[in-house]
Amino acid sequence: MKSSLLLLCLVCAPPGMAAEPLEGVLACRAVTDSAARLACFDRETAALERAPASSAAPQPAATVLDAQQSFGVIGSPMAASEGTAGARPAELAKLEGHIVALALTGKGRTLFTLDNTQVWRQLESDGDVLAKLGDSATISRGVLGSYWLQLKSGRGCKVTRVH
Repeated sequence: MKSSLLLLCLVCAPPGMAAEPLEGVLACRAVTDSAARLACFDRETAALERAPASSAAPQPAATVLDAQQSFGVIGSPMAASEGTAGARPAELAKLEGHIVALALTGKGRTLFTLDNTQVWRQLESDGDVLAKLGDSATISRGVLGSYWLQLKSGRGCKVTRVH
């Protein structure tokens, strides 16, 4: 009883008394009465909204990728998982590398790993480009955000970057 009263006093303390900005919100999780819990969350989130920006939790530094690292990332499914926030690097028209690994997906599409560690997946499984380890490959920008992988032999396919 005494510990729940103490916790309730901590939760009901005026905004700004918490040492950390989220401490009050986290303390609301311990309130067992539904109405009191909701009131606690409402009060604490309103206090966070009013808090000066300097008391907010520190934001992680923006990741800035160079043009080669970001080639194929912006506008691709990978962009959301890579944290590409920050300054947008100069864009390359094409990327050149050598194939260091090949794999097939369950849907019959080829995964190409380049010597710069980028992994690209064939978009359509309608043909084999006859790629071999060590082949040089050029990936060029296409229209509407697409990419084309072309081997020195002239064979190629549409690809998307997956890593």
